[in-house]
Amino acid sequence: MACLFYYLIAGLLLSLAALNPTPTLAQGSPDSYLTQLRNPYLTREDLQVLVKPLSEAELGQVAEIWRGYLQSNLEQMAQTGLASNQGANSTQEQRGALLDAQRSLELKYRDALAEWREKGADAAALRPHELYLKSALKSTLRSFNPLELIRSLERWLFSPDGGIQVLYSLIGFCVAAWALFLWAGFSTRLAERALAKISTVSRILKKFLLKMVYWVTFVLGGLILLSFLGVNITPFFAIFGGVSFILGFALQQTIGNLASGLMMMILKPFDTGDTVRVAGVSGQVDEMSVVSAQIRTFDNQIVTIPNSIIWGDVITNVSASETRRVDLLFSISYSDSAAQAIQVLEDLVSKNEKCLQVPAPQIFVGELGESSVNIYCRPWVKREDYWEVFWGLTGAAKECFDAEGISIPFPQRDIHIKSEQAKRS
Repeated sequence: MACLFYYLIAGLLLSLAALNPTPTLAQGSPDSYLTQLRNPYLTREDLQVLVKPLSEAELGQVAEIWRGYLQSNLEQMAQTGLASNQGANSTQEQRGALLDAQRSLELKYRDALAEWREKGADAAALRPHELYLKSALKSTLRSFNPLELIRSLERWLFSPDGGIQVLYSLIGFCVAAWALFLWAGFSTRLAERALAKISTVSRILKKFLLKMVYWVTFVLGGLILLSFLGVNITPFFAIFGGVSFILGFALQQTIGNLASGLMMMILKPFDTGDTVRVAGVSGQVDEMSVVSAQIRTFDNQIVTIPNSIIWGDVITNVSASETRRVDLLFSISYSDSAAQAIQVLEDLVSKNEKCLQVPAPQIFVGELGESSVNIYCRPWVKREDYWEVFWGLTGAAKECFDAEGISIPFPQRDIHIKSEQAKRS
């Protein structure tokens, strides 16, 4: 029963296919298509559309057709100029019409050559057409006086196919460029929201990635816009490749800084706002690019260091941890009590609210020096309280030692002199 059902469905589908046969492709003659391109009054827009499907060989025929039209118009312009020199009257309208037709034919001829070149025209076959077009432009300028050229320019400015069309194109380009700026900014904001959800990415890397998103979106959008306007963007890639090859040799040091900057952005040994010691400079990282980093020293100087020097040196990030240990050294006299001095320091540390109880502070006699007993005091504090505790405990310890009668000795050395008589005895 199931097999019978399948057979019925298959027969129904075959019947539908028979009732709706597959349409055949329209067959047209290449000669009839080329006939449309032989119309000298064909608009430039229609010509640009009609030449797209043609092959390289057919475009060569089209170029020859429009070269003939251009030559015929040049001959009429030459006859008009010759008649004018012999005293014959030629109206300004006639000369202006010839000049307008000449300009239109030159533009169409150029469009046909551009399409032919894009389809892979042989350079030897294309060269005579380019030379003829260049010569035609010079002949046009020599055939008419400046006043007639100015009048022709005025007619072109106010013609729908001339200046008005260019004005519309400029307006469209400006609107497209404005939309491109908006799109690049919108893409950057989307990327910023996405990066905000990733906590492991440093602020420096986020800033770099957002700039990359903006400019990549802008450049790609610009290339797409130029391609829509009919500009051949292939030479841009060739120019970019050549410039990149040259800059690769000329800017080797800069490329090294770029690679070092990318490594630091990925591995993030420090971030903007961190306090670091690198390349003999201590301070806060103000800004970092792919080439260099700016460090603001504690006396408010801006030091710019290339990334290759930073990456090749030892980097100490003081701000990497939330807590820091304050290392203090106090020296007392051998005649004073070390236990009393330790008790004084313990009281100072316990009363200081910025000193952490965990980890526990360490206070101990660490060294018996030449002139003093050295006591180490090592409390733990939050990162931002380091210098306040360092300076505060140092000053408070001096005041408490004076109050308790604990002296801080000067460096001293005992010298024993033996006389000559004592040596003999």
